[in-house]
Amino acid sequence: MGPVDACGGLLFYTDGGLMSTTLSAVDRPPFIDDSLDGGTATEKRRAYESIINYCATFDVDETTGTVIHHVQFSTFPNFVGRDLRRTCVFEADTLKLDTPPMNFGGEPLASYILWQRTK
Repeated sequence: MGPVDACGGLLFYTDGGLMSTTLSAVDRPPFIDDSLDGGTATEKRRAYESIINYCATFDVDETTGTVIHHVQFSTFPNFVGRDLRRTCVFEADTLKLDTPPMNFGGEPLASYILWQRTK
């Protein structure tokens, strides 16, 4: 999605083993048409390219410091049915989730997401 000042989102884990995450660009322009099924092809493409969301069940592997998200629904259809393994690094009120390289623009890129705990 980009640098920290250009992104926002939420990450939830429940005691019952469910999780959900949304990561979005912060300055997403609205569609000209205000209906839920509105938007031009360009507006829809731009909207799709500026957000990722998925929900899953999850397991934690404390010996390796990883969490595995078993994706059930996602804005990116290729995530559905996949297990996404994330390495967890905790520091104070932050959680850094390292991801293995994923293809972006045809190139494998490693990335991470830094989450700040809120109350």
